[in-house]
Amino acid sequence: MIIAISSAVLSVASGLASARASQRAKQFEFELEKQRKQEDAAEQAERILHQYRDPLLDAAQTLQSRIFNIVEQAYLERYLHCGDAAEEQYARDYTVFAVAEYLCWVEILRRELRFLDVGNVERNRELLALLTKTQVTFQADSIDAPFRVFRGRQRAIAELMMIPTRATEGPRSECMGYAAFCHRLATDETFASWFDMLRADVDVLARGRDEGYPRLARLQGNLIELIDFLDPHSVRIPESLRKSVSAPDGPRRPEPAAGQPVLQPGPSGA
Repeated sequence: MIIAISSAVLSVASGLASARASQRAKQFEFELEKQRKQEDAAEQAERILHQYRDPLLDAAQTLQSRIFNIVEQAYLERYLHCGDAAEEQYARDYTVFAVAEYLCWVEILRRELRFLDVGNVERNRELLALLTKTQVTFQADSIDAPFRVFRGRQRAIAELMMIPTRATEGPRSECMGYAAFCHRLATDETFASWFDMLRADVDVLARGRDEGYPRLARLQGNLIELIDFLDPHSVRIPESLRKSVSAPDGPRRPEPAAGQPVLQPGPSGA
């Protein structure tokens, strides 16, 4: 009887030990699979960032450069009512295009990343935080207009600017160019209506440096942070083209003489 009981106890103990070992093995396999998925997601995210880094970088530089020229070089004051219809149209529409192009590339990148579990990857977390900064600066109603663009309108403008590439591999969307943008403004009333507020805001900004300055200054700072992240070694964008606007109560740089190029045109020109 004692032998039988001992055998039963040993059998139960062995079964429990085996069950615990099996459970530990399953947990180990689960953790390995989770780690593999995270690594795969990180690799995919890095590939996506590599694909879209240059257009996002160019768009961020175009917009921050335009803001710098508006605030520090009185670009809109000089060109928006200069008497030359072509120059006036360019001053207004390219300013709006710079905003729309940036919003478009941000949305494209977000769409590519949204199904990847990249929250624990430091580099991707930092990128998303920087993109969120510009989003919040645009939409903040604690800052006086102009150039206040709420989140829904940001995404709508981005959607309107997107063009599908129909590619089976690589980027699935890109942003329309400036010529196509101008054509749509002139020929598509529904399309143009989404930009009416921004175009009106450009006229407000042309009144002088103080109009809309707080939002522009914060936005330009956000964009330079993003540029520093995307191009930390200044390979694409030289340090000399990353100048921040001066403090709100600081002195304004003297306006350049007529015909003199603006200080910070960058790769995209004025």
